[in-house]
Amino acid sequence: MHFNWLPEPVLRGFQRRCPACGKGQLFSGYLKLNETCPECGETFSHERAADGPAWLTVLILGPIFAPLIFVTSLKAPLPIWVTFPLLGGTMFATALTLLAFMKGGWIGALWHMDQKKTS
Repeated sequence: MHFNWLPEPVLRGFQRRCPACGKGQLFSGYLKLNETCPECGETFSHERAADGPAWLTVLILGPIFAPLIFVTSLKAPLPIWVTFPLLGGTMFATALTLLAFMKGGWIGALWHMDQKKTS
């Protein structure tokens, strides 16, 4: 799947790869950014994602889960004390899973904008 409207470094970031070469790992842990790319040596120490990835994750998941919570609270086949913890756990797991990919894409976008600025 290829998105022509999305710059290549952002796509590489979503794959949690180096935005410069696309081969090296962007993260050394779950969300810990490598200082440099193990493949090409590109440095990432100056990239600061701050709250951007969390904001983007909530922006994507909010419109999905808000109606789901509303409909579930009205028509849940299970008791509400069972349904809401299950929904909460699902939302938590989904957000944590998506967050690493959003941070990679965010770093890729920051790297791409920095490269366009300096060239």
